[in-house]
Amino acid sequence: MSAATSRISTVCADQPATGLQGTRMSFPLATARLVLRPFTRDDLASFTAYRNHPEVARYQGWSSYSFDDALAFFAEQEPLAFDTDETWFQIAAERRTDGQLVGDVAVHFLDEGRQAELGVTFDVQAQRQGYAREAVASVVELLFEQYGKHRLVATVDALNARAQRLLEHLGFRREGMYRQNVFFKGAWGDEYAYALLASEWRERRAQAGAAGAADMAAGEAR
Repeated sequence: MSAATSRISTVCADQPATGLQGTRMSFPLATARLVLRPFTRDDLASFTAYRNHPEVARYQGWSSYSFDDALAFFAEQEPLAFDTDETWFQIAAERRTDGQLVGDVAVHFLDEGRQAELGVTFDVQAQRQGYAREAVASVVELLFEQYGKHRLVATVDALNARAQRLLEHLGFRREGMYRQNVFFKGAWGDEYAYALLASEWRERRAQAGAAGAADMAAGEAR
C-alpha cells in the first residue's frame, strides 16, 4: 500500500462479469470530483513523476520509478480486460476541475471472480484531500454492485497509519497481522490484512441511509 492510501459512473450493463476472461468496461467512471478512466500515453509523464516521489514510493515495492518503468507498465496494461482472474487492472484517477492525473486505483482479481484485492497510489500533491477515499469507495461499490464480488481484501504496511485509517473509514476490518513476513527495503516488516464482505458493505450502506433519513425527518420537524 502506498503512503497515499492502500497497497483501490457507468458500466456496460449488457456485459456479464465472468471473473475469468474479463469484460470490457464503459469509461469513464464518474465520482463527485474525479473521473476514473483507462490510462493513455499522455499520462506517462505525470504517472512517472508522482510514482517517483519518495513519499509515494515509501510503502511501495519500488524506491525509484523511471519513464521506462512506466512504459513497460502501460504496455502490460493495454491488452487487459476488466475482471480477468489473476490480473491487476489499473485505473487512472483524473481530477474533474482541471483534468490533472492525481493517482491510480488497482484491482487484483482473485478466486475465479469471487474476490478482489485493492491497491491505490496518489500524487503527494493530491493527498489529504479525500481523493483516495472517494476513488476507493467508488471502486468498492462497483465491485460489489456490478461485479458481484463476495469479499475485498487489502494488505497494509503496519507503519502506514494513513492507509489503515482510510480502509477502516470505508468499513474494512483488520483481520490479522503478518509478523516480519516481508523483507522490504533492507528490513523485515510487518503487515496488516484487511477485508470487507459484500454483506457488511450493504449493511453499512443501509445504516447510513437510515441515519440520513432520520436526520432529514428531524430537520423537517423543527
